[in-house]
Parts: sequence; structure tokens; C-alpha cells
Amino acid sequence: FDTITILDGGAESGFNKVTPEKYEARLFHFCGTKKLVEVRQVPRAASRLDSGDVFILDLGLTIYQWNGRGSNKDERMKAMQYLIALKDERRGRAKSEVLEEEGLSKSHEFYHALTEEDVPDEAENMKPKDLTVELFRLSDASGKMTFNVEKTGSVATSDLDSKDVFIVDTKRAVYVWIGLDTSEAERKNAMSYAHKYLQNTDHPLLSVTCLAEGKHDKQIRIALSA
Repeated sequence: FDTITILDGGAESGFNKVTPEKYEARLFHFCGTKKLVEVRQVPRAASRLDSGDVFILDLGLTIYQWNGRGSNKDERMKAMQYLIALKDERRGRAKSEVLEEEGLSKSHEFYHALTEEDVPDEAENMKPKDLTVELFRLSDASGKMTFNVEKTGSVATSDLDSKDVFIVDTKRAVYVWIGLDTSEAERKNAMSYAHKYLQNTDHPLLSVTCLAEGKHDKQIRIALSA
């Protein structure tokens, strides 16, 4: 994916209003390879750290990227893109630090900011009655950014339009599909809308995967047929 951002705003503001001083600390997990790196928000628990992957701890005014000793370059690169996007949206108010697990003191602030409490993944507790698929369209064709329900129930690739961004919530995972002809603003705001949408659901910790038309066509077909 090209650009991913997470903003602390609202639908009416287009997520452009960021208030780090009121930001809820979040931990993001990056796992995968060049073909597809999955981004998942996980509980801010120390037990969630995995030496084979990369994590970003967003504390609002301070953002840490933690590179596990066994993480690969693709995970590190995607996490760095994420980190840069976050800092850009904070308009220079946030500072960042990239940490290498190897040799990092356990007394570092990064570890102190984690908790000992953990909760099961949302997907593991999801009941069949909650699995209605929802498709949302993100578009600025009208001159302003809009985010609306496009369809519920059975969703197919024929429901997608190359001119816009679509967010698919299968209730087991969330997929952000970037059409070939989307605008720069739509691409820039795609992941932020997906994460903000999830925060207002009863399953806010599901994984979010970004799929680009023409690059991940097989993956979106599999996701919609699951």
C-alpha cells in the first residue's frame, strides 16, 4: 500500500483534526512479507510483542517503532511508512523513536507504557449471527469526502469501483481496497477511515489489511468468498 494514516478526528472533520494530548494509546502489529503486510491493532499488552514482527506504540505525542530481532525488512518498511504518516498528521507535534529489540533495556519507556492485561482477539469470540458482511465506499467525487454503507450481505468483486476506496468488514477481518483510479485524498484517508470505523463497532481489534487493485486481486476474491 502507498500511504496509511491514523488520525484522531471524526467523520465530519474528515479525520483532519488531530489531538494527540487526548489520544488513547494504541499498539499496532505489523506482520507479513512484501506481497502483503497485515496491520492489526492489538491490546497494549507486553505479552503481545513477538520478536518475529514489528510493532508501533502510538502514545499521541510520542510514537515508538519496535523492531523485533527476527522481523523482516518488509515489515520494518511498512511500519516506517505508518510512523511517518502519523507524524505528518500530527503536524510536527509528535516525536518518534525506532527501537531495536536486540540490546534494548527493559527499563525503556516503551516497555513501561505497555500493560500486563490482555484480552482475547475479537475474531476468536465472534458468533455466527454477527458475521454479516458490510461494504462501505469512501469517495470525494462530490467535492468532499463521504463514507457511506454501499451494501450488506453478500459482497462480490463486481460491487467494487476502481474510482473509489472500499472498506469490507467481514466481522472476522477488515479489508481496505484501493481502486486504480482513486484520488490521492482517498488513498491518503483510506486506512484512517477504516480504523475510525472499527473504533465505533463492537469488534475494534480486528485486523486491517490494505489491498490494491491490480496487485492483490486474488486476495480480495478470497476475502469476499470466505
